[in-house]
Order: sequence, then C-alpha cells, then structure tokens
Amino acid sequence: MSAILERRSVRNFLPKAVETEKIEHILRAGFEAPSAHNRRPWEFLVVTKREDLDAIAGMSPYSKMCTEAAAAIAVCVDLNAGAPKNPDDIWWVQDLSAVTENILLQIVDEGLGGVWLGWYPDKSRVAALSARFKLPSHIVPFSVIALGYPAKKPQSANRFDSKKVHYGVYGQQ
Repeated sequence: MSAILERRSVRNFLPKAVETEKIEHILRAGFEAPSAHNRRPWEFLVVTKREDLDAIAGMSPYSKMCTEAAAAIAVCVDLNAGAPKNPDDIWWVQDLSAVTENILLQIVDEGLGGVWLGWYPDKSRVAALSARFKLPSHIVPFSVIALGYPAKKPQSANRFDSKKVHYGVYGQQ
C-alpha cells in the first residue's frame, strides 16, 4: 500500500533521463490492469524526445510540465478492440483509467514522479496528439502521463475521510 499512499502528482522534474529498464517496468504495470471482457484495448506511445515533449506541453494548458519531464506515456485505446461493434460501448474508459493508475503506482515504485494529464474526451487535445504522432483513426489518446525524477520529494497526506464512507445505506457511518 506504500505506493498508493506515496503517490502524488509531480509537476517539476530534474533534468535527468529515465532508464529504459524503468520505462519497461512501468509499461508492464500498465499491461497488468483489469479489463472489461478481457479486451485489453490499450496501446502505449512512449515519448522521450525533447521537441516532442515540448510539443505535448503546448497541446493543453495543463501539460506545461512536459517541458521538464524526461518522458511521457500516452495511454491510448484501440477502438477496434475496445468498442468493436458499438461506438457507444465505452467500458474501455474504465480499462484505461485502471491502466493509467497502475502506471502511476509503478512510477512511484521506480523512484520517479509523474502526473496524469486528462486527454480524452477533449477533441482538440486528441486531435493535436493524434496528428503530431500520426495515430491512426482507431487509436485514440486517453491520457498522457508526464514522468521523470522529481525535483523534490512530494509530501504524502492522509486523505481518508470517514464522512464519505457509508454502510448499507447512504448516511450510515
């Protein structure tokens, strides 16, 4: 549970590359996420070139930290796998949320920091990333995770709130 308690959004990074081995561990954690109907509709785009990270920083007002990040991972859905017969079948959103969280937890285990950047369903962000990285139309970016060595260790906090826990029926604490 330590990675869960230690995980915080890190937006400032040291100018130090992340080792390929750590990136692979992070991706492996993503692949272990649960998936509705075991479709596993995810694809990953790993970005490490400075000019590409800087481009991602300009695609959203919330992605400026990519100018400092050593890497970014775009978690994408393959719509052919995630919603093969019905575009309204969006269980893949839950799948890719689980993938993104697994990645964030593994980032902590690797001694790194990261931040979840929402991408889908913002059409302008999806279009910008898709165009820059030549994603086919059935591959849609869901989230981008900026990562690297944190400039300072984030402080953990106890976020447990018993007032938000209900037993049996709403309002029973």
